[in-house]
Amino acid sequence: MGNLDISASKEWFSVAYVQALAYSAGYAVMLVHVDHFGVDLEIRDRAFRVDVQMKCTEGPAIENDYLSYDLDVRTYNLLSDPERNVPAYLFVVEVPGDRADWANCSQEGLHLRKCGYFGKMSTLRPTQNRSTKSVRLDRANRLTVRSLDRLMKESRGMA
Repeated sequence: MGNLDISASKEWFSVAYVQALAYSAGYAVMLVHVDHFGVDLEIRDRAFRVDVQMKCTEGPAIENDYLSYDLDVRTYNLLSDPERNVPAYLFVVEVPGDRADWANCSQEGLHLRKCGYFGKMSTLRPTQNRSTKSVRLDRANRLTVRSLDRLMKESRGMA
């Protein structure tokens, strides 16, 4: 195995995970190379888009049917800004503890593990916290080709 830092591996694996879903759904993914506004990537369909902050975790805090993720306050407030004109989401991809288990390739295809979840940030209120703000993602909000298509349709007012 290579020597790439585990946090960099998680970051790029989570992006690849979402890219696979988005392209399968027929949407373009634009990487934001300088994260000034809390956005790592944009998912686009012509003039419509959603902004996404990507995270990856191997041991999420699970409470009942929710995954909790501590997001830094600056990013949280940028994504929950009530003056946003583009929907913003937090996507968290959960991976197994052993990096070698993240992807499995066989004659049947490429299997990416484990699962991604989303939470709509642009409906939340900014926080007065100083360092982090816990975001609860409903585990029913799994990232799939269909759920991504639904998010994009909602951005157009079609769902």
